[in-house]
Amino acid sequence: MTVNANIVPRALTPEELAARQRGVYDSFANYLVFCPKCGHMAKTNMYVMRAEAYIEELGDRPCPGCGAAHAWTLGYPANSKTGFVKF
Repeated sequence: MTVNANIVPRALTPEELAARQRGVYDSFANYLVFCPKCGHMAKTNMYVMRAEAYIEELGDRPCPGCGAAHAWTLGYPANSKTGFVKF
């Protein structure tokens, strides 16, 4: 899969995670799944439910970037609150 190398991932903030747990999310946002240890992105441009399901699908599959298992997390590009970045 092609992933834009210009994107620097960031995990969701505690506030964003708390909102998601309450069922609140941005229905237009693009989320990404990445390894927080090395920043390797597994997949980008997904709606939140698909990104969460993809994390479950990855399960304990090790990160190809650093070998960490159980590390996949949900996030946004570092310079974005909506998942969209300018090029």
